[in-house]
Amino acid sequence: MYLVTVYRLTRTVPYTATSDIAATLRVSLPSVSEKVKRLAEQGYMEHQWRRGVALTEAGLQIALNVIRKHRLIATFLVQQVGYLLEDVYEEACRLEHAASDYFVDRLEEMLGYPRIDPQGHPIPARDGTVALSSYEPLTSISPGQTVVIRCVNTLDQARLRYIRELGLLPHTRIQVLDIAPFEGPLMVHIGERTVALARMIANDIEVDCEGEKVAHE
Repeated sequence: MYLVTVYRLTRTVPYTATSDIAATLRVSLPSVSEKVKRLAEQGYMEHQWRRGVALTEAGLQIALNVIRKHRLIATFLVQQVGYLLEDVYEEACRLEHAASDYFVDRLEEMLGYPRIDPQGHPIPARDGTVALSSYEPLTSISPGQTVVIRCVNTLDQARLRYIRELGLLPHTRIQVLDIAPFEGPLMVHIGERTVALARMIANDIEVDCEGEKVAHE
C-alpha cells in the first residue's frame, strides 16, 4: 500500500512528502519515515532530503501490478457481481492481495480487456505500461461548455455515493450552465435535470474538454 500510495501521489509531480503519505494512509509520521527507510533499503523507493519520496523502477512495477489487480477486480465486481461504485474499493483491496497474476490475466480476458475501471481510471497492462490521460477537473470548465465525464477521481465512499446517485459517471455528457462566484457551486445540466455541484465534488470529476461549445444561457 505504501508503494501504491506513493505512485498515486506522484502522478503529476516527481516527489511526494512523507507528511502527505502519512495523511493519505492515516498513520503517524514516524511510522511512515521508518517504512520509507526500509523500502528505500530494499530498492523500492528513493528518499531525498528536501525533495521527498519517489519510486524506483522496481517499486513502480510492483505498484502498477497491484493497481492492475485492483482495477480489474473492481471492474469485475461492478460489471458482473453488481457492486455499487462506492462499495467496491475495500472489497477490491482485500481481494487484490490474494489474487495471482494468472487469475488476474484470466479475469482480464473474461472481461474483454477493459481499458478503464468503473471510475474511469486506466488499467495498467500486463507489461506495466499505463495509458496517460490529460483530462481537466470540472471546476476548470467555462459556463456554456459541454463536456464528457472521463474519470471520478476520489476514494471517499460518501462522495462516490453522491456522485453515482447524481449520475455523474464516466462517459456521461454534461453541460456547465453557470459558476457562482466566491467558491460557489456549479450549475450543471445532466440529462433532463439541472443540479448544483459543490466545488469539492466538481473537483473530483475529470472531463474531456473537447465537448461542443454552446451559447451560455
